[in-house]
Amino acid sequence: MSHEPRPRAASPLPITPPDVEGPRLRKLSMIGAGLFVPATLLAGILVLTRENTARCLTYGEACDGTPGFLYVAALAIAFAALVTVQSTSRPEARRAALRTQLGAEAVFLLLLLTAFA
Repeated sequence: MSHEPRPRAASPLPITPPDVEGPRLRKLSMIGAGLFVPATLLAGILVLTRENTARCLTYGEACDGTPGFLYVAALAIAFAALVTVQSTSRPEARRAALRTQLGAEAVFLLLLLTAFA
């Protein structure tokens, strides 16, 4: 008998390192989504204080605005990215989805702030 250790059989499943970045990215995604609501309310209040907005609401003049589908598209992209960050197991996809989510939220806020400009 030999006292040398026997080699182990290779595992059928690949061994992956633990995902240490995942919980942090999920938390950042939820914080971004949570702060999006008050930021939208603040941007809406700022838009309502403009002279062009008052003229549009009062007299129906200067009501040129951004088409509604752009707002819907930005919100849909932000929501899809939020779901992706929360559900995917791939770190690269999670990082890209977080950037996409925050970018889409920023685009929505920018569109809102430039309404009636």
